[in-house]
Amino acid sequence: MPKFSSWAIAVMLALGSAACAPVVTSQTVVVAGVGPVDIEQINVEIVAVAPEEHFVTVRQGRFVWDVLVPPAFGDLRNIHAGDKLSISRIEGVALSARRAKRGAKPSITYTETVAGAPFQNLPEKFVARSLTLTAKFERFDPETNIVSYVGPAGPRNLHVLEPALRRDLQHFGRGDLVELTFSEAVYIQKL
Repeated sequence: MPKFSSWAIAVMLALGSAACAPVVTSQTVVVAGVGPVDIEQINVEIVAVAPEEHFVTVRQGRFVWDVLVPPAFGDLRNIHAGDKLSISRIEGVALSARRAKRGAKPSITYTETVAGAPFQNLPEKFVARSLTLTAKFERFDPETNIVSYVGPAGPRNLHVLEPALRRDLQHFGRGDLVELTFSEAVYIQKL
């Protein structure tokens, strides 16, 4: 995989909570347990890059957030502030939730793979990952099984399938800092 594509995938993972973006539906994918979902397409701009620290700052609309990119995603020396990316994203379901550690700040981390097969009919070039987001809990609606939160890039909603996770979410209060782990699939192109 080219180094640009590798780091770009890492940046997309940080966009797991991006909001207020232009959304263009180009295709539908089936998420296990949820059903058909649309592929979101969003555009972001790279604001700053610190290749030695594997650190990137991105902007989408009024939201600006930092992304720590693991060294496994390659060298960041070939990207620059002002570069624009088109990102296609498919959000999966919540996998786990727990209280964030004392003193934690909203942030994003990710792993390389998603257990199981959460996405069906996944378009070629998309990469499935899991993402852990430290965010402010807003609410959980047991009628719709949707958790609402505000992450580093704004407010979002997420489907919750697991009964044990649904029970756990009912113990959080509005404003609690939580770590939510969920699945997503992404594809990034430089504009």
